[in-house]
Amino acid sequence: MRHTLSVAKKNPVDQTRVVLAVGKESALVQQVISRMSSNASAHDPQYIKIEIDLGELENQARDLVEALSPSLFGEFTLLIIQNISEITEDSFEPLLQAVTDVPEHLMLVLCHPGGVKGKKFLELVRKTGVLEADCGELKNDKLDAALAAEFNKHKRRTTVEAIEALRESVGPNLSELLSAISQLCVDIETDPIDAAAVAQYYSGMSDIKGWDVSDAMWNAKPKEVLEQFRWAIEQDSSASPAIISAMAKGLRTLVRFASASPGMGDSELAAYVGVHPFRLRFLRAQKKLWFPDDLARATRLLALADRASKGTSYEPGISGGISLERSQTFYEIEKNVLAMRPPRQD
Repeated sequence: MRHTLSVAKKNPVDQTRVVLAVGKESALVQQVISRMSSNASAHDPQYIKIEIDLGELENQARDLVEALSPSLFGEFTLLIIQNISEITEDSFEPLLQAVTDVPEHLMLVLCHPGGVKGKKFLELVRKTGVLEADCGELKNDKLDAALAAEFNKHKRRTTVEAIEALRESVGPNLSELLSAISQLCVDIETDPIDAAAVAQYYSGMSDIKGWDVSDAMWNAKPKEVLEQFRWAIEQDSSASPAIISAMAKGLRTLVRFASASPGMGDSELAAYVGVHPFRLRFLRAQKKLWFPDDLARATRLLALADRASKGTSYEPGISGGISLERSQTFYEIEKNVLAMRPPRQD
């Protein structure tokens, strides 16, 4: 029986040692991995997580047997095997053996993108009775149901009209929609979150969304930040406060992630940071780009940019600061934003 993890109230994946994830929807695959990470952590808080891609192994059969074998220190392991569609026939036996009789030290996630490639092995795995998670693209009613379920996970109510408005504002990408819901649930206090709230949140974000600029900033791409900010302002001159707000949200999330205890599992960490588990891999990449002193400086500069977006600049000794004209406002914002992460000289 196939299960869509984002919709099910209680998924059997929580009770299993091996799961087959079929489909190209990365957000759903990540949900499977996150659930299995929680299971592994409950079994052994010191577990290790290893991810391999069968399409990238130099000697696939040998490397696969090595990955399936106990480590030198016998750690409990969550092994994630990507692209089993690329499996060679000499690798069939060791992997099928591990699926049918899972070693005591192991939990397994097998990922197949769907389609006909590698279908022979896929059918062999299915015949073992392994739990299969449907990670195919969600459309129409299934997508709406998954988005409604995501609001429920955040303990927030919403409306059909709000979900329609969200899809119109964000587009069909499930990962982006889940991220948007996470942001809405943090930033919007009214309940239920209705279409009017969604429309107000995304006003002034024509073509370029606030978190697009935020992601570019915390991915350390200042030139892209400047290009996107100027484009957004050209489309709507009142967009700067919403963009700065999105950047501040991104900074708060990154700081909270950076301050988390290193011993947390993915589910605990996602709950602590206040993001969907699939966002953790983006935050890990961002954290590598910023030292603590960089984030402290960025916090100060972003506060100045926020003040400028509201029409004033800080000046010592002058209560309320100095009022800015439109051109001065944008100059102050860009100056402070670029100072957070100066473009590298090529």
